Amino acid sequence: MKIKLFIPILIFISCSSNATTNSIEVDENILNNLENLETSESININSSNYTIINYWASWCLECIEEHQYLIQLSQTEGFENQVYFVLFQDSKENAIDFINQYGRGEINYLTDPESKMAIYSGVFGVPETHILLNNQIIKKFIGPLSLDNLQEIIISYSNE
Repeated sequence: MKIKLFIPILIFISCSSNATTNSIEVDENILNNLENLETSESININSSNYTIINYWASWCLECIEEHQYLIQLSQTEGFENQVYFVLFQDSKENAIDFINQYGRGEINYLTDPESKMAIYSGVFGVPETHILLNNQIIKKFIGPLSLDNLQEIIISYSNE
């Protein structure tokens, strides 16, 4: 009987954090299949430095909530040109309206044709933020970033 009570508690504890740390290697061809939101040109992400990839959508209320944090991160020393927003299951028109309404920052806005990168990276939904280094996802934040998460990212990954 005690075991039956212990199992739900164990499951709850293992699911309670919004950050995971199992590394996932990202195929460079899939990573470089991402396209600029406004020009549809292929881009080349150099993940030899810490790179932040945030999956988002214009219809996502939590994405609005964390948007200003990510703009601040994109303007932080060491993260210039290292913050990427990847549009997830949304239209380019809606995404551009979102950016015009909530701000652009120093963020690189991208699309993921056929959601290949999202599927390969194991995205559950939006918002979801991945920290990449050398084509490996070394940490995931599932759900909206908090101010504490932003501080953790800056402290942990800015000057290593």
